This record gives sequence, C-alpha cells and structure tokens, in this order.
Amino acid sequence: MSTTGSHQVPASAREREVIEAFRAGGVLTRARIAETTGLGRSTVSAVLTRLTDEGAIVVVGHDEQDGRGRPTERLAVDPDAVRAIGIDLAHGAVRVVTLNILGETLGQEERAHEDDLGVGPRHRIVHELLDGLELPERTPALRGIGLGVSGPVSLTRPERAPWHALVGDLTARHDVPVQVDNTTRFAAFAEHLAGTEDGRTTLHVRCYQGVGGAVVREGALDLGATGMAGEVGHLPVEDPGMTCRCGRSGCLETVASTPAVLAALRTHGIVLRSPSELPGAIAAHPTALRPVLDRVARSIARALVLTTTLVDPDEVILTGDLFDTDDRLLEAVRPLVAEGVGERFPLVPLIRGRLDAFAGAAGAALFVL
Repeated sequence: MSTTGSHQVPASAREREVIEAFRAGGVLTRARIAETTGLGRSTVSAVLTRLTDEGAIVVVGHDEQDGRGRPTERLAVDPDAVRAIGIDLAHGAVRVVTLNILGETLGQEERAHEDDLGVGPRHRIVHELLDGLELPERTPALRGIGLGVSGPVSLTRPERAPWHALVGDLTARHDVPVQVDNTTRFAAFAEHLAGTEDGRTTLHVRCYQGVGGAVVREGALDLGATGMAGEVGHLPVEDPGMTCRCGRSGCLETVASTPAVLAALRTHGIVLRSPSELPGAIAAHPTALRPVLDRVARSIARALVLTTTLVDPDEVILTGDLFDTDDRLLEAVRPLVAEGVGERFPLVPLIRGRLDAFAGAAGAALFVL
C-alpha cells in the first residue's frame, strides 16, 4: 500500500498482452495467442498456466489434431470469475464493485448512510455489501482489493488509520493484498481509462462532499513526493475566504463543495435537504442561484488556471453534484479559464466526467487488475 510516486498497474506486461488478446479474440488457442502477441510459446504457456490455475482463464473445448498429436486446448476468459474488488468509503455512502479480468463489471452495490456514521458501522456495511454480491470467502481468480477512502492517506502509522481494521478483515477473509488510497485518485484513474486515447495526461477535479483532484499520466497515477499532486481542493481561491477544515482560509473546497453550495443557497432563502434536489432548484430559481453558480465558477476557474499551467494536461475532467446536474456550471467555467489562461497558453479541453457515482469503487478495482 503506497501513496507516493506513481502507482503502476501491478500485472506484468506479458500478462496484459495475453489478456488483450482475449479481449480482441474471444476463444483462442495457445498458438493463436503467441501469434497475436508476438510472445514466445513458453512465455504464453507460463502466463496461461498461472491464469488457468487461478480460474481467470478456462478451457472451453479442444481442436482435434491430425495423426497422433494431442488435442489443442481452446481457451477463454471466465466472464464470471471475480478478479478485482473495489470499495469506496465515500462521504455518506459505501459502494462496492466487482470486475472480471477484462475489467467488466460483474456486480455493484451501494448503501447510503448518515455522514457522521462511525467507523465500525461503516465497516459492517462493507461486509454486508460483499455478502450481497455472494462472493465466496476464497476466490482463486481474485487478484486484490482496492479500498478508496476520503481525505489524506498516510501510511506512516497505518495501525492508527481508521481503515486499518477493515484492511485486516478483508485480507484475512479473501487472502489477497488490499491497496488503500484516496477515493478521488481512484475515481481519476477510472475516468482516465474511460477515455479513448492512450498516452494522455488528465487532471480530474471532483466536487462532492469535499473537493479533490488527481493527475493521471499514461495510465499511472502521478502522486508527487507526498501524494499531493493534483490536490486542487486546498488551493486558495478567495481572499479573504472562509476557514477550511484544513486550517487555512479561502480554499476551493470552501466554495465548490456540495456542503458549501448548499450553505450558500440557504443565504438566498433556498433550503435543500440533499444534493438530489439541486436540479429542481436550478430550474425553479435560476435568478436566485446565479450569484452562487457564478461564485463557484470563478473559484474553479482560478484553480484550473493555476493547475493547468503547472500540470499541462491533455484534458481536465470535472465531476460533482453541480456538474452532474447539467452543463450550466461547465459552460460558465470555460470562458473564465480561457480568459485567465490568456492567448499565450493553449486552452485545455474541459469535459464532464464519463462515469457515475461508482467511479471511485470502479477505479479502485481497476487499479489492482
């Protein structure tokens, strides 16, 4: 479990090539895999032996050979074999996703809870959701578990972390390693992989109960020296500004997080019980909401002008309760970023996220594939 440097996908390059051959070809023989990948037959055999022993790849038939030769095995991915589990301990909810070796979703479960729910009850929810997915306690094909948590992740004293007991329980139950990281980074990883182009650098800004960010370069999470790379939520955007939970003032999170937006709406006489009511409020009170949305847009734009200049991404992916509602906030941010960047620097494309609320859990599972 590491939170510094660049997280690399742990599967070997040879294994990835074999898996990609199955993704493209379906049912294959060993000879066909060697031909498709360019790998030696002994290398292909070693990879396939490991994957079949784990149950991720299965024999689905045989091709008879002329003469006395042994029948040739026909192999395929077991689409129902769980290869990775992703868990997202989000603000106010727990989400769980299971994937097969191709990264296809086998199951997903979600349960909302009060924001102040204790650590123990949240961990029980994790186990209950896993039970609901009917996973056996020992799944041979399972490569590992990704656990996304909110806020900073430090492994200097992991025994003091609130997720430490859950990691121990999951490791004992499933006998696989558990990778812990910030759920925003896992979500950024999933959003990056959901794109269509390879070799990109993406910056993901995520505005929900908190505001976080992450950088992904060419399929690897770029965390910097201490895991803070891309952390836009605590960039100062207002001076003077409101006190942030980090101890500083005027951070982006104090303006663009969902709680901050709901609090700002209350000052305009609009009281919402949950983020799900935002679309209706925007439609019913466009004039009253305009000052709030303008302030959020200005703050996000200020943060993006700085971070895009430093990171130089190919794309900025924006997600959050307001971004998920419609394109109004995104359309408000774009010209402000263009104005702030100026003509000397290229304008980075700004897009809404491609995935849903399960992005953090999906990214955690994708990471361990």
